[in-house]
Amino acid sequence: MIQGRHVPYSGDVRGMSLDPYVFTDPQEFAKAVTAGYGTDVATLTGGGSLRLQSIEPTLLRSIQDDTHFKLFNKLASSNATATVDEFSVKPWIGGFPGSGFNSELGIIPESQGRYERKVGLVKFLMTRRQVSVVQQSQKTLVDTIAEEKVDATRELKTSAEWAFFYGDSNINALEFDGLKSIIIANNDPDLIKDMAGAGLSYVAKEIIDMTAAISSYGRFGRATDIFTSLAVQASELDQKLDPAFRVVSGGGNGNVRMGTPVTGIRTSFGDIGTNPDVFIQEDTRPFEARPAPFNGYTTLVAPTSVAGVAAPNAGSKFLATPAMNGAYYYAVAAANNGARSPLVVSAQVTVAALDGVTLTITHGASLAADVNHFIVYRGRRNGTNAASDLREIGRVARSAGATTVFVDLNATVPGTSDAFLLNMAAGALALTMRRLLPMTLFPLYPVNQAVRPWAQLLFLYLRVAKPRQIGIIRNILPGTAPWKPF
Repeated sequence: MIQGRHVPYSGDVRGMSLDPYVFTDPQEFAKAVTAGYGTDVATLTGGGSLRLQSIEPTLLRSIQDDTHFKLFNKLASSNATATVDEFSVKPWIGGFPGSGFNSELGIIPESQGRYERKVGLVKFLMTRRQVSVVQQSQKTLVDTIAEEKVDATRELKTSAEWAFFYGDSNINALEFDGLKSIIIANNDPDLIKDMAGAGLSYVAKEIIDMTAAISSYGRFGRATDIFTSLAVQASELDQKLDPAFRVVSGGGNGNVRMGTPVTGIRTSFGDIGTNPDVFIQEDTRPFEARPAPFNGYTTLVAPTSVAGVAAPNAGSKFLATPAMNGAYYYAVAAANNGARSPLVVSAQVTVAALDGVTLTITHGASLAADVNHFIVYRGRRNGTNAASDLREIGRVARSAGATTVFVDLNATVPGTSDAFLLNMAAGALALTMRRLLPMTLFPLYPVNQAVRPWAQLLFLYLRVAKPRQIGIIRNILPGTAPWKPF
């Protein structure tokens, strides 16, 4: 039996990880970093690749570091006291403009504020690591255990950063709800702008209009930050914004340099800081179409088949102008929080304007019981069925029984990304990271192997106390995007 005790981790506690595109193979998950006996330097992996065999004492990293967790680093944090975190909000103070007037002896009308009780569910982020005693004992380029602790911390930060935007407990009950699912569930049309596969205007009109909506009567908020993909920042702001609307910030030394990056957007309702975040992406290809190390995580049993049927649907966003009707391929991968199945591709589906496509995912008798949701992909209009020509359009929770149904109304355009306008003003507490347990190292004990194992834990959720003070601009297609959906 494995035993353990809690030991607070002294590393950075402001970040986390289950990469939206990199999930640990459960078989690799249990392996230690081992030394091995390899002598061919070009083929060394794992701990063997850290052995000192040259005079170059540098470990080169092409991985995320703490600067990449933009939202995690900005969020105010506080401690939750239970897995069910309760709090109260006041959405209304009572009355309305003009309701306070009265005659000299008139009966004074009664009014009161409205209070609402809310709850948030803390979710559990965990990763397990181990290093062989042999690997720890030999002289290497780095302290392997220390390096693995840092990597585990960043793995958990990656999971959290992604979930802050895209977590959805209705699809995967292990996740907390992220900004996208909360904003869409709130269903305030002034706080949801759909670009439908187009780019932003050259004056950032969509951002300024939504900033005004967040500041309007009844919401009383203030947008302080916008989080976008790197491509949206580079293409739609840094390159596309009309020079007449650019203001050079102070502090320059007078030298002329090419380029005027947009680090903020000035509005009548306050300045908005830009935050390009690597976890907001347009390139959501299936794992099979990604270069190593992102591919290869195909450990779950795939669905038996995927079949699509197109039919008129009143909620369809497949438009005739611009032309979105055409032939499409769909594909599905079975998933859980730590693994993916091989991709299953549908036959081509012909979609007319204002059609919806109903996808039936057949589980099959052999589908692994640990599958909890499916990831759905769609190709380009009149494109191919190659994995490299597919992009994610959504996820769907696995249904009980033999099949799961997903309806594509073109609400999510493949190959696009979202931008999030947030109120992160100090003291506003519109968004808070609530932690039941900070980053903690939990020692494990080996049973029958010479290894040093441990787990790292982080228990938290994103509290959105003021959903009417945050907004989303959906389906932005950067002008420089190499893959076009239509």
